[in-house]
Amino acid sequence: MEGMRCAVAAALESEGHDVVEAATGREALALLGAEHFDAAVIDLWMPSGDGLSVLRRIRAENKGLRVIVMTGGGPRLPVEAAALIAEVWGAEHVLLKPFDDRELLARLARPPWAHEGGAERFDAHEPD
Repeated sequence: MEGMRCAVAAALESEGHDVVEAATGREALALLGAEHFDAAVIDLWMPSGDGLSVLRRIRAENKGLRVIVMTGGGPRLPVEAAALIAEVWGAEHVLLKPFDDRELLARLARPPWAHEGGAERFDAHEPD
């Protein structure tokens, strides 16, 4: 997970985004409570508090924060179920791993909720 976090941070920084990393769900929630952020990119499976718990807390405390969720599934849920739950709980976008950095950057470049009908899922495995 650390490798994915570092890769996402590097991609965002290469495009001029300021990045604050959190290694655990607990750390992410502490940072979200102490600082202002324009967006959060969270993995559904992380140490010390899963991303779904983080997403639920964000939506309860900061409804306006843009949240992009990334998932490759996990030990308790297949990827499709995890993505659907993230959508229902208010993720703006769900990126299925593996995904291209350009897709994440494109999602952040779009205006918030710039699509119809709730969360939008990007599946890197779908044919063009």
